[in-house]
Amino acid sequence: MKFLILLSALVTFITCTDQNFLDKANEKMTKYLQECAETTGATKDDMMELMEIKIPTRKEAKCLLACYHKKYGIQDKDGKLDKVASIEAMQDLKVADPELYDKAVKLFDTCIEQVPNQDCECETAAIFMYCFNIYGQMMGLKPGMVPM
Repeated sequence: MKFLILLSALVTFITCTDQNFLDKANEKMTKYLQECAETTGATKDDMMELMEIKIPTRKEAKCLLACYHKKYGIQDKDGKLDKVASIEAMQDLKVADPELYDKAVKLFDTCIEQVPNQDCECETAAIFMYCFNIYGQMMGLKPGMVPM
């Protein structure tokens, strides 16, 4: 549990200064990650890989990411990327940090357009994360600045 809290604290919206938003986001992320770790069989090493914002290598880590994406709304129940739900899920960020929200929307738009849905939702999640990292850096965003 402590590891999950640390993970969520490290990858949560680093530049946002709205403490209430950060607290709620950390709580939500911790809950989702804990639930997904239990259902996917992800290990502590898998979690560490994600914490370091690395593209998952093991299937369990990729599936942990897909599970998290589904809970967050990035992927739908069938594992397909969902642009509308992704943007809706960030409405609290829009209020807390409009500038970061605008960048996040652009980043989600770009990656959802660039990443083809795979037959395996876990592969889709991993490829989406790769896109998110690459295009996020190109936009001047540090890993972990935008919810994902």
